[in-house]
Amino acid sequence: MAGISDKTTEDQELKKIGDKPVGIIGIASTMAYLIIFSGLLLYGIITLWPSRSNELNPDRTVTFLFSVFSIKIPNELCAILIVTLSGALGSLVHALRSFYKYVGNRELVWSWLAMYIMLPFIGATLGLLFYLIIRGGFFPHAETGETSPFGFMAMAALAGLFSEQAILKLKEVSETLLTKPEKGKDRITEKQMEGTSKEKQEDTKEKQQ
Repeated sequence: MAGISDKTTEDQELKKIGDKPVGIIGIASTMAYLIIFSGLLLYGIITLWPSRSNELNPDRTVTFLFSVFSIKIPNELCAILIVTLSGALGSLVHALRSFYKYVGNRELVWSWLAMYIMLPFIGATLGLLFYLIIRGGFFPHAETGETSPFGFMAMAALAGLFSEQAILKLKEVSETLLTKPEKGKDRITEKQMEGTSKEKQEDTKEKQQ
């Protein structure tokens, strides 16, 4: 009995750590991370953006860091990098909007910081997946110079910005093509997730009052 009670106490202490409000240093560090990451992504997209003179060439020279570093990259790889960075940028727009709302309402807790750190990588992956699906499905024989990068970039950015909706769409497509799996016994439903998040927000407000 003593071991069970000790484990329960440890679990409660861990939950309390995650429910604690983020301090000034944590807010400033997360804000700097999101802003600097967004600037780097914009710089990468602008640097990799194809010009008319490079559309017919299979390779192009990309210059980074104000002509300090240059490398030859195939046009197809440039397109993949652009949509990947665009997906990450779209997710950062979502992260920045969510961040300033939680900070403004004084409801930002430590357990949410992991989402802000990982969200750009999720958006980048979703942007790349949507690009591969649409490019392979609708433009299988088209060259990179024959397609507009604007459409693919917009699609990747939207996939990152609305990552939850994008995942649901991918789930619908996969369930159409593949066999739908059985639901696990310990599966957490969306209603349970919503109820848990609401309870945490109410607890945080009571602590702040």
